[in-house]
Amino acid sequence: MTLHITEFPGDNALSGFRIRHLLPRLQTIHARLTGLQARHVFLVASDHALGAEPQASLQRLLGPVGTWDTPAQHSWVVSPRLGTVSPWASKATDIARNCGLRLHRIERVTEYQFTFSPGSMPDNTALLAL
Repeated sequence: MTLHITEFPGDNALSGFRIRHLLPRLQTIHARLTGLQARHVFLVASDHALGAEPQASLQRLLGPVGTWDTPAQHSWVVSPRLGTVSPWASKATDIARNCGLRLHRIERVTEYQFTFSPGSMPDNTALLAL
């Protein structure tokens, strides 16, 4: 069986307060890091491609969509390990099914975006230190 995966944007994963405290710590690792943003992204697995109405219902259920302040140069996605179902996913999937949405699973991942000062693109080993 082939599952269809639909991606839904989410809201900011880090508050302004959290970014203000985290960014200086990351800048001790890479001094040319100038910005950090994070948002939740929801991945929904279903038997068939979701129509417009189920997509609108899911977006309302998943909450508001955050906006990015600036385009990022690098992004990382952090997710639960493959083969595991997070407690968040279990509860969210149950709620969606109780709302009448036919789907296999909803999972939440976090996308982190990093910006660096002009002309100072780090190599991959520097990014791994972050």
